[in-house]
Amino acid sequence: MPRPPLQVQLASAHDAADAGDRLLAEIRFGHKTGPDRDDPRCIDVGVPPLFDGPDRELWLADSAVTPDRRDGIGFAHTDNLLFTHIHLPDTTDMAAAAREAYERLLAFHRDSGFPALLRIWNYFDRLLEPARQPGLDRYQAFCAGRHEALEAAGLEAATLPAATAIGTGTAGLIVYALAAREPGVQIENPRQVSAYHYPPDYGPKSPTFSRATLKQWTAGAQLFISGTASIVGHASLHEGDVLAQANEILDNLGALIGRVREQHPSLELNGPHDLSLLKVYVKRAADADAVREQVRTRIGAHPNVVFLRGDICRRELLTEIEGLYA
Repeated sequence: MPRPPLQVQLASAHDAADAGDRLLAEIRFGHKTGPDRDDPRCIDVGVPPLFDGPDRELWLADSAVTPDRRDGIGFAHTDNLLFTHIHLPDTTDMAAAAREAYERLLAFHRDSGFPALLRIWNYFDRLLEPARQPGLDRYQAFCAGRHEALEAAGLEAATLPAATAIGTGTAGLIVYALAAREPGVQIENPRQVSAYHYPPDYGPKSPTFSRATLKQWTAGAQLFISGTASIVGHASLHEGDVLAQANEILDNLGALIGRVREQHPSLELNGPHDLSLLKVYVKRAADADAVREQVRTRIGAHPNVVFLRGDICRRELLTEIEGLYA
């Protein structure tokens, strides 16, 4: 049976060694952030696993991959897909760092013939500490810088990709992205206000991403779900209660998947248990066991889920989940 041009799996170092020239990207979770010096397909992200088991993601293409570096951007591509990443070690001015990273990445994608961003991940240190800009935390400053770059590039709300932004314990900003030649379809969550329509209570510029992106390939479809928190409407729910937050997130994922099924009934996707991969970020390592048990209670012993230590975009939020259907 034909399959989409990209498969993503959780793996160990041994599995990565066997991937060969079909490896589009290797995302390693641990205690450092930055690109691999030798292989532009490989990056490290400072969100360490909370349990023994897989410690990386492998992105496997359906054809041979060409990797390279250019102007500080690492990348790898096939005829259909482009993986890129940029690392800025100095994030003293978070807004400026975000703006620079996005300006450079967006220009690279445009010039490379892969302008259609499907999914973006953002990881940086001291997420909720005060920013250089008075009255803002570093996440809000990041959102402001990202917004400026996207606006300057002419990206409209209806074309924004799915995204995640998580705080790390290691210095620097790393942004990595997956893009295609033609765009996917933006999906919004009926339980949530679109992030780009948030009121100014959460910062001078709204977060610029969609709740999910659905990409229809010749051989099947893939759904990229953004980092999803315990937010209904635009308000955080269940402050201080990590289990209630995890439960609310799974309700949000279920609502999003329901919206996808309404618009694309041919997809064999009925709930979070049908997702191909889940990444669960937990702010406090002490909560990891409880969150894992709650996820298992709701969706069963999912074979492809990894729990990572990371900071969430609002101080009161304790966990976040992103997903992939492929």
